[in-house]
Amino acid sequence: MRLPVDTSKLTIIVIGDPSPVLEFGTNSPKLTPDGRALHKIPVLLTGTGERVEPTATVTVAGTLPALSRGGTVEFTGLTASTWTIRDQNGRERSGMTLRAEGVRPESKPSSK
Repeated sequence: MRLPVDTSKLTIIVIGDPSPVLEFGTNSPKLTPDGRALHKIPVLLTGTGERVEPTATVTVAGTLPALSRGGTVEFTGLTASTWTIRDQNGRERSGMTLRAEGVRPESKPSSK
């Protein structure tokens, strides 16, 4: 299930260097069905109303623009997806993934 995420009230700050998503068990870059490489971007989400601002990793496909630590970004087409897998010991694990269609540095100071 994919749910759209409204980022209109958030400020999203890059807190680490983007890195490629790798295929499990190899060091090969993971690609989308149309051949675009996937990248992970670590971010801090401010404006959520939480006492402690949450951090997250957002996956984006394709070539990334230049992003700087501490810079704010805007994601297009951001969605949250839930997942569940069973590990080698038969235990079920589940979580949530954030994925965006694109990312760009925010061009103006945030007024959110």
